[in-house]
Amino acid sequence: MSEQVIGRFVKVLRGAEVSVSPAETLDAVQVTALLGYQDREALKQGLSLVLAKSEHDKLAFDECFDDFFRFDGVPPVAPDTGSEQPPSLMERLRDMLPGQQGGAGASSALGQQLLADDSAQLSRQMAEAARQVGLDNIRVITQKGLYGRRIMQALGGEALDQEIIALDSSERRQDQRLGAELRSARDQLREAVREYVADQFLLQAREQGRQLREQMLREANLRTLAEFRDVRKQVEKMARRLARKHGRRQRRARRGQLDGRRTTVMALKHGGVPASLVWRRRRIQKPKLMVICDVSSSVSAAARFLLLFLYAVNDVVPSVRSFAFASRFGEVTSLFNTMSSDQAINEVMDRYAGSGTDYGAMLRDFLGQCESDLDQRTTVIILGDARNNDLPAEQQLLGHIGRRCRQVFWLNPEARSRWGSGDSVMSLYQPYCRDALPCSNLAGLERFVDRLLRDLTRG
Repeated sequence: MSEQVIGRFVKVLRGAEVSVSPAETLDAVQVTALLGYQDREALKQGLSLVLAKSEHDKLAFDECFDDFFRFDGVPPVAPDTGSEQPPSLMERLRDMLPGQQGGAGASSALGQQLLADDSAQLSRQMAEAARQVGLDNIRVITQKGLYGRRIMQALGGEALDQEIIALDSSERRQDQRLGAELRSARDQLREAVREYVADQFLLQAREQGRQLREQMLREANLRTLAEFRDVRKQVEKMARRLARKHGRRQRRARRGQLDGRRTTVMALKHGGVPASLVWRRRRIQKPKLMVICDVSSSVSAAARFLLLFLYAVNDVVPSVRSFAFASRFGEVTSLFNTMSSDQAINEVMDRYAGSGTDYGAMLRDFLGQCESDLDQRTTVIILGDARNNDLPAEQQLLGHIGRRCRQVFWLNPEARSRWGSGDSVMSLYQPYCRDALPCSNLAGLERFVDRLLRDLTRG
């Protein structure tokens, strides 16, 4: 058992670019056999001594250890009574159900486990169920729900659901209370399963190496990516690549055309040989970019990543003004000038995130603040799902914005098939945009920012 667990853990480390030799792997097996799994902190320190050599290795090791030694089929760690750490999901699940009074009990096997004071057994059963359904085969993030349902089924979720239905329909208040407690415990268990599947997905990505992990992050839905710690690094890497690409393009554009007359004059100094070329300098007016982001809960993840992208490439597009709205509208540019991008985005969400979006009111407020600043150097980007809560769309205001500025782009995190459904007014706004694009993952955001920078650096 120890050799298999350490073998998989070494795979994860190598996928995170930590070099581990066969001899070091054997040392790790011996350390594990000596220390066991009960004292998690002692095991972490012991394995770190033999597997992590540099500072980079130690950082990667800490992250991989925390993700791997969670529900990976090893005996869970007994809680330290002197620790200030919050209890795990499984411990909260156990504490939530102290037992029943008056002799009521569950009939399904899973229900009995939920009511028993044994989170360790539940953890082992979850890991065993994951092996039964082949969770190691998860490859794309959209499979999380599928594997989560399969694990719940393997744990006995169907029998538990039937028991809850029967208890709810009982006339005995004692049975109804039991049904309510089982439902709450089942929901907690589902949350634990979802977290477990998400962790295993990232572990599989690490085992497959950096390239596959980056591909998975690029294609995953932005709403899901908000859970993962290494997404920000991926966004920054993509943004740096775009900045380098379009920085070179911008330098070539500024250089202009060859000045033949001045090149010939300069060549006379070298016997008629054109030793140096003279270029006509182009006067390029700097573009202006105004970004309006819906930060309500349904699209906040997309807004977060778009703002990260744009402020990471501000060397190419130096003039970016940002606006946020949900229940109210306001400019947030100053936050990015005084804080790091992460801090600024968190502050934006705290101030403006909410419900009850009114796109018509947003367009009125934007024109009230910025109409005099709109000109043919201005590009306006609106990110939102255009779900207007059955309020007036006032699309003529977007038409007015489009006539005053160079171009309007609309990024919608929803698929095109949903545009115009329910309270969506996307079909009313689309005619006034140079382009309206679905944008639900990092790959889509990168394509759009690449296109935008290509257009802006042409002058």
